[in-house]
Amino acid sequence: MERNLFGLVLFFIILLTSQMVMHSEARICEEPSKTFRGLCFKDANCIVRCRSEGHGYGKCSHILRQCRCLKACAAAETDQSLP
Repeated sequence: MERNLFGLVLFFIILLTSQMVMHSEARICEEPSKTFRGLCFKDANCIVRCRSEGHGYGKCSHILRQCRCLKACAAAETDQSLP
């Protein structure tokens, strides 16, 4: 009986913590860099520019070769966001 109760309690703890993790994920907004010039081939250069603009990360887009800056979106922001 005690094993069944322990298993049930453990199940609910895991269930509750997984729900908290899913709700705490932040959305990520993406916008073109304002200071990067030219074609973007190395993420490292893009990251430096994006961080100097106050963003958390940067990456090169594969098709247009633009430097795209990424940051956590505020709840009220309606910028282009990634899923």
